[in-house]
Amino acid sequence: MSSAASVAASAAATTAARAAACRPRATATSASSSSSSSSSSNPSRSRRIRAPPPRASRSPSAYFVDVTDADPGVKLAPFEPGMRDATVFGVSHMTNAHEAAEHILVNAPASVVVETGLCKEHGAARGTTFKFDEIFTAIEIGGAKATAEESLQFITRVAHQLRLEERPLHKSPFWQSMKTQLPAEPLVYAAAFAVDARLVFGDRPKETTYRRLLSCPTLAELDETFGNQSERNYRLLLPEDHPLAAVPPMPAHDKFEQICIHERDEILTHTIRLEASNAEGAGEVVAVLGADHVPGVEKRWRSFVDGSATPPTPDEIDALNTAPDTAEDDIGVRLAIMQRLLGLRCTESLVNDANAALDADLDALKGEDIIAFNATSEIYGAARMLLACVNDRDVFDAVIGGRGGCDFGDVLSPMRDVRPMNGGKGWSEEALLWLRTASGVDFSALAAEER
Repeated sequence: MSSAASVAASAAATTAARAAACRPRATATSASSSSSSSSSSNPSRSRRIRAPPPRASRSPSAYFVDVTDADPGVKLAPFEPGMRDATVFGVSHMTNAHEAAEHILVNAPASVVVETGLCKEHGAARGTTFKFDEIFTAIEIGGAKATAEESLQFITRVAHQLRLEERPLHKSPFWQSMKTQLPAEPLVYAAAFAVDARLVFGDRPKETTYRRLLSCPTLAELDETFGNQSERNYRLLLPEDHPLAAVPPMPAHDKFEQICIHERDEILTHTIRLEASNAEGAGEVVAVLGADHVPGVEKRWRSFVDGSATPPTPDEIDALNTAPDTAEDDIGVRLAIMQRLLGLRCTESLVNDANAALDADLDALKGEDIIAFNATSEIYGAARMLLACVNDRDVFDAVIGGRGGCDFGDVLSPMRDVRPMNGGKGWSEEALLWLRTASGVDFSALAAEER
């Protein structure tokens, strides 16, 4: 049997076994999950499913979540005639912080710009705007209740009840109860509706980001950003007082940072600017973003204020909002590395969302691409590959707890050799065989003792 055929047979068998064993895990949220995260979650619950035919496996098994604290209420000064004041709040998608929502209730802004859409329809395009009176009328009077998403109906009901409370709304018993139960973003949606603010989706659709991450980098660049993230996560595993625990900034050319953070910072800043220049209504603009985006938005805004930079043109923003055609080169390897990369950086709900967005691409894999996907996914999901990506020798020694006598870095050379940034193609039959052999446990000696 040829090497490709043997790997194909092995991949098909292991994929079928995984498909039969896996159960989908769902994360329950009060509204919608963000570009980098989820809200409160319920325990996972298994349900019986019919095993699908052999195909590309989907679910990474390790998840790291960043929770970044940010001082609430960063003020953005106007830099054009007639602009409104703007206030930016950074929230963690994993907490139920209520400061941003209460600021909205107290100050009744004209617009509230959010990074995470209230529902799929809201997050379908940058600039999509919801107003309470229009939404409430459509659901309760116009017959849209049967088709409106559950998250939208829920927030509308909460906002309607809040509007009936005695003023000031932020001191009402109903609000005091709600702010202890809901995550930050659903509270913001309800508060915006309660004061008749425009609720504006400020980001680009998540699928656009996924597709740009899949196809814009070269394969070597995608592999490099995977390695950067793996080393970063190992630093996060060290005790806080360890001298190597401090996480340095990602390299400026890191493609995850560029596509998933910096590009979106640019788009969010652009949306805030448009709302601050909007003459409709009275009051300031409030923006509620993931805390990771606040420094980038604030930096860009300050550069506009001091004149060191000019705002991007509409064409430049349109380019960032455009999803490229799916890359044709090494698509199986690309999908596998991207899936594993998101598993290192993002919450389970976001990984599942990305997998759903790219489902058609996974289904379209054929022949050699299926072999490449499954082999690369197995290799990049292995702890030995994660360790092989740690280039800082001091960090490597700290996380393996080495005592000498063996250079484990040399032991991991089969993993480093297949990396595209080192000239590999993402997998090889030899690396796969080495990984499976090295990960195996020989129980023959124990069996012999029992006899």
